[in-house]
Amino acid sequence: MTDFIIEARSVTKTYSPKGRDEVHALADVSFGVRPGEMVGLVGESGSGKTTLMRLLLGIEEPTSGSVFFKGTDRSKFNDAVRRDYFNSVSAVFQNPYSSLNPRRRLWDIITERRAIERRASRANRRERAAELLDQVALPQDFADRFPHQLSGGQRQRVAIARALCEDPDVIVLDEPMSALDVSVSAQISNLLLDLQHELGVSYIFVAHDMHMVRHMCHRTAVLLKGKIVEEGPVEAVLGAPQHQYTRSLIDASELRSLEPAVEG
Repeated sequence: MTDFIIEARSVTKTYSPKGRDEVHALADVSFGVRPGEMVGLVGESGSGKTTLMRLLLGIEEPTSGSVFFKGTDRSKFNDAVRRDYFNSVSAVFQNPYSSLNPRRRLWDIITERRAIERRASRANRRERAAELLDQVALPQDFADRFPHQLSGGQRQRVAIARALCEDPDVIVLDEPMSALDVSVSAQISNLLLDLQHELGVSYIFVAHDMHMVRHMCHRTAVLLKGKIVEEGPVEAVLGAPQHQYTRSLIDASELRSLEPAVEG
């Protein structure tokens, strides 16, 4: 038995590109998040963060090892349970400018899962979208707007509303503030913390900004070349890092914090 709500157990992911050597994206990685917890997943580009995120979301399956949800191996799910899984584990992606369909109105974007599964009327979907817009502190009359009519921060609030639509247990946050300026990032991070306090949702926070990880997360894991090299409570890992790679990430984050903010 485990107290993790979602957990990767000894997962390995290997890719075999045609005509090229095998790529070992993950090697014997174990990682999980408990109910109501936020866990940081940090590392540079190519460290394996995105691969692990895709495995947890069910976009890909591990080459070996297993993903467990509420103590059950996902590979043993039937079709009905698998559908429930995809409603219970959602995501907010990095770039609010590319993650929302520009041709659809916000109410349609936010409730798209209900449309895909054909289990809600148009009126029901509009009502749910209005509730969620209010929950992420956007006016309900934004429902008929298109993404291009919103700022970057407002678009990311819409992406969060979409992730919340099916009352998920876990949300994977894929560097959700990296395309936003500093002041808007602070607003979005506070919104996420407020929602976690209100709803009890668990977060997996994929990031490279160690300051944001320290501010938001309970625990963190550090990935290097497909392996977790350090993990534990945030203050322990970031306050007294044991691995040189963790120290280098902290130093790089310190340098970035000195650079001028860029509008997002």
